[in-house]
Amino acid sequence: MSLSAKFAAALEKLIPLKSGDAIGVAVSGGGDSMALLDLAETWCRGRGVVVASATVDHGLRPEAAGEAGMVAAFCASRKIPHDTLRWSGWDGKGNLQAAAREARRDLLAGWAVSKGLKAVLVGHTADDQAETVLMRLARGSGVDGLAGIPNRMGGVIPFLRPLLGFGRAELRDHLIAEGIAWADDPSNDDDAFDRVRARKMGGVLADLGLTQERLLQTAEHMRAAQKVLKAEALRRAKLDVTTEGGDLVLARSLLELGDSDTEPRVLAAAIGWVGGEAVYKPRFASLKDAAAAVLAGQTRTIGGVILSPQAGGKVRLTREAAAVTGLETEIDPETMPETGYAWDGRWRLLPSTPRRHLPAGLKIRALGTGVLSCPDWRASGLPRASLAATPAIWSDNRLESAPMAGFLNGWSAIIAQDFLSCLVTH
Repeated sequence: MSLSAKFAAALEKLIPLKSGDAIGVAVSGGGDSMALLDLAETWCRGRGVVVASATVDHGLRPEAAGEAGMVAAFCASRKIPHDTLRWSGWDGKGNLQAAAREARRDLLAGWAVSKGLKAVLVGHTADDQAETVLMRLARGSGVDGLAGIPNRMGGVIPFLRPLLGFGRAELRDHLIAEGIAWADDPSNDDDAFDRVRARKMGGVLADLGLTQERLLQTAEHMRAAQKVLKAEALRRAKLDVTTEGGDLVLARSLLELGDSDTEPRVLAAAIGWVGGEAVYKPRFASLKDAAAAVLAGQTRTIGGVILSPQAGGKVRLTREAAAVTGLETEIDPETMPETGYAWDGRWRLLPSTPRRHLPAGLKIRALGTGVLSCPDWRASGLPRASLAATPAIWSDNRLESAPMAGFLNGWSAIIAQDFLSCLVTH
């Protein structure tokens, strides 16, 4: 099978696309992403699918701007729309790599929504998969960790990885044959990073029988086990989880974290969904401590989510208002996507009037104390604290709309992916 046919089979398995649809490709300028862009553009051109590309410049390396320029020049030669997305959010605190990953995902998701794209393709390969499994094995990860990198992540915008069955070497051979240049990131040889050390250990471990093929086989076995565990978690969630606006109400028994996989899986997914961080699960130790405190009648906050005991043996999970303070999305009527504006990783806001009639200067921010300006907020059935963290439309300091609090004024708010779907796809 040719590389193009192999790519077509991988992509078509991940998403159905028809003529007129549009998808995005995240391109760093490295060999994997440049090969992804070339293969995706060729596939799309033959089927009437529009492809756009974006490069995230984290501003952490002086070479990054030049690499983004190289990608832009390649895209111009192929008549592929390209945008460079710049991150300036690093404050010198916490884990830089984790912060950069989160920023990259958020920037690409926002870009994709603004362009009306159905998905974003990213260039992780079989080599990345094997390295990930090896690092997680070293950390003592369980089934989910050893299942490796998923080929699809849901959310406001799905991220797809059609190259997980491709080796890094075969992709570079393709680029050489096509005369396509790429840039090598010097950090890929920096032993300060776990992934680089894992890569360099490949030959030694292979001599012991721990080859890339064995690591990939382990991930495949774990994904099969993960599928069974997710099915049981879904069954339990259908019985013991209720959605109320942007909140989730759980049966108290879901916080009784014993030896079973089911309860912690559902609880972690619920926290991720309410907190707009469905991709990353909270650490089990933090999850266990928070659950024990809530079972003892206390209120706890984890991952930007408030867990509070309720009457009748229930626990409410609410987005923490403080976690969305300062989170803002500008509303540009000229570029409004058909699917609406994204906010806090899970909400979409849509106007009922044509976008040309929208006034300038509107922004999406948390409702906060603006709930007191909504006379019908009690009719929503949601606690005031829950409504405070829901999206609202503001013009400077004037509240224009708060859909979840009953003040529509030409706007609606929806959750991009319901909890049960999120539980299955993450």
